[in-house]
Amino acid sequence: MEENRNKEKVSGYVGSIIFHAALIILFLFLGLTSKPLEEEGILVNFGDSPTGFGASEPVRNEPTGTQNIPSSTSAQATTPPLQTSKPATVKENIMTQNYEESAKINAEEQKRREAQQKKIEEERKQKEEQDRQKRIEDEKKRAEEAERQRLAEEQRKKDELAQQARSNVNQAFSKTDGTGTSEGVTQGTGNQGHLTGDPNATNRDGTGLGTSGNSFSLAGRSLVGSLPKPVDSCNEAGVIVVEVTVDKSGKVTAAQAIQRGSSNWNSCLIKAAEEAARKAKFNSDQNAAAAQKGTITYRFGFVSK
Repeated sequence: MEENRNKEKVSGYVGSIIFHAALIILFLFLGLTSKPLEEEGILVNFGDSPTGFGASEPVRNEPTGTQNIPSSTSAQATTPPLQTSKPATVKENIMTQNYEESAKINAEEQKRREAQQKKIEEERKQKEEQDRQKRIEDEKKRAEEAERQRLAEEQRKKDELAQQARSNVNQAFSKTDGTGTSEGVTQGTGNQGHLTGDPNATNRDGTGLGTSGNSFSLAGRSLVGSLPKPVDSCNEAGVIVVEVTVDKSGKVTAAQAIQRGSSNWNSCLIKAAEEAARKAKFNSDQNAAAAQKGTITYRFGFVSK
């Protein structure tokens, strides 16, 4: 298409040159005639009266010389120059080319704008995704921190309950009537009894726990069935006192050996006693504390008086 337009341009230029060359040759052979120009001036109406108020307009004679204008000159002046269609074709081709180039530029600009808009949209979506991920991470951190605080608060409450239970046990063993600092019927300090006995028992004579060897102390609650017996495979003898926590339904929710009342702090005996204490079952009492404290005492092996 571009080659055709170039050919048309060249054809237009060649045709125009040939046309003007033919005109020049024609003028040279035929010759050009001209008439000397007469002096020119401005026509003035002298009139026939100084005031110009005559009765009629006098007949004016046409100026001499105006009727002798050659017809060839007039014809030459009024004859329009010949035109050819070649320049119009060239102009049309140029306009077509300019329009196509303009359309091409507009298409490229449109593509550039679309690419820029697409890039902006992708950046916006990427930023939204980053913000969403950040919100998820922040929410996760807040949840982890809340869980950590909850566990810490639960542990603090457990420690407070354990401390209160130990304090209650200490008070029970240190005073009987609210005026003394020791427990027993004899004089002196300390708690009267046997090392292998039950710290909650009131009998201070004998070998400790009788023939059963095991006992419990839980105010206002009774045992369902019998105390579970620990597995005695430690080849050790002694007494292990286990502090238990019992809920309203009578289930043991926690069991931990304590030194007060225990005569042998052997790890094997402690483990066996705690495992057996967790299996104990007490009566249900909806009026009891949600976490009632008590003790279970286990006697391992043979212990002399």
